[in-house]
Amino acid sequence: MSSVLIAYHSFTGKTKSLAEAAAEGARSVGAAVELSPVGEVSVEAVAAADVLIIATPQTFGTPAGATKELLERLWIAKDELPAGKGFASIVCHASEPAGTSGLFAQLPEYFGFTAVAGPLLVAADEVESGQAKAGELGVAAASWRKSA
Repeated sequence: MSSVLIAYHSFTGKTKSLAEAAAEGARSVGAAVELSPVGEVSVEAVAAADVLIIATPQTFGTPAGATKELLERLWIAKDELPAGKGFASIVCHASEPAGTSGLFAQLPEYFGFTAVAGPLLVAADEVESGQAKAGELGVAAASWRKSA
């Protein structure tokens, strides 16, 4: 059974609902899932998971500050993170997501992770339909280890 850690930050609950949908998708195929706010995620938890999914709102054209704080904690401890870990991301955005999408597309390379999928971009006014896509991402993340 694969283990999936979903770290999320949410201001209004929209990004959290996308993270929950990803968790539901991963659980539906038997994965052990930990769903945690980014501020509560430890380097040890990331190291232990087979796959890390980060879900964040986009604010001012970049990931939310709390999400960036998690990324900085991971960067400082990157030597403690196993290479090849699966990685995926969900970005809930109200404006053009190119900057945030570009960052999340590059993150696997920065950390030595393997992209399970490209960043899932969900417009803030399309969260309901985005939940289905987030669920599919959760299934892909949970199944990644089996097919890798």
